Amino acid sequence: MNLLPKMTPLRWTLAVAIIVIVELINRLAGVGMSMILTEMLILALFASSLGLLMSYGQMVSFGHAAYFGLGAYGFTLAAARFGLPVEIAVFIGPLVAGIGGLFFGALCVRLTEIYFAMLTLACAEITFTVLFQWYDFTGGDTGITGFMDPRFGLSEQNFMTLVLVVLIACLLIMAWIVKSPLGLSIRVVGQDRWRAAALGLAPRRVQLTVFVIASFFAGIAGTLFAVFQGSAFPDYAGLGFYAGCADHGGLGGLSSFWGGVVGAAVLVQLEHLVTSVTSHWELLLGLSVLVMVLVVPQGLTSVVGRLSDMLGLGKRK
Repeated sequence: MNLLPKMTPLRWTLAVAIIVIVELINRLAGVGMSMILTEMLILALFASSLGLLMSYGQMVSFGHAAYFGLGAYGFTLAAARFGLPVEIAVFIGPLVAGIGGLFFGALCVRLTEIYFAMLTLACAEITFTVLFQWYDFTGGDTGITGFMDPRFGLSEQNFMTLVLVVLIACLLIMAWIVKSPLGLSIRVVGQDRWRAAALGLAPRRVQLTVFVIASFFAGIAGTLFAVFQGSAFPDYAGLGFYAGCADHGGLGGLSSFWGGVVGAAVLVQLEHLVTSVTSHWELLLGLSVLVMVLVVPQGLTSVVGRLSDMLGLGKRK
């Protein structure tokens, strides 16, 4: 099954229209909305990287936040501890995340199913513990703050535009990967690793490749988040952060390439709306997500897909 819908001219037009609308909201709705949109786009990128791993590779990871945290700390440590210009340090963050994904992934792909998932969780806990307790280098539980002006010193609106451009570029690259021969190999191994091996593929090698790619994109999201906040904290690599972002992909729909984007857009906006209404926002937010999951178990993108087909925007493969 192809999880990436065919982009017909009408769908391209709709996608461009959505981008233009988001940018208009960014410019016209005020600083507060720009901050919310920036957070939404960064988390959409992280959720999309997780979707690349889970939806196509069929690899359930409980520790993907580790690479978000490694991206954030890779950038932060390069700038704060090693004195690199932030313009160079931003490339260090995703690189560190990719290297972490290579190291941990080489261990994790030796196992399958629940054993793989639990080992990814163990790797994430190791990462979190190191970041949390290495006070002399990572700042420990207090993190690292005050080493740069948040957002590179850009205005909230301009930084949101920058994040939007990065998100679009990353999504296009991920879509290209999915459509490439490598993407086909990833889907084949994800669906049946034994048949893939019989066809001459190396399942572990393919799984390690997608693991590193997903870690790299998670590192980009983590780097952007550290730039956005002007700080880095161990919680970025924690299980609590992962659980929140995993909800984005699950709510959006793991059966769709756009699930992470849609889920992040809905949940981030819903979270900020609920927090402005009640102090018991966690209870209300949890109940809201529960209702949406029960009503639309295949994710919100399944509804969007059906509406798209009804409006004649092209059939999905």
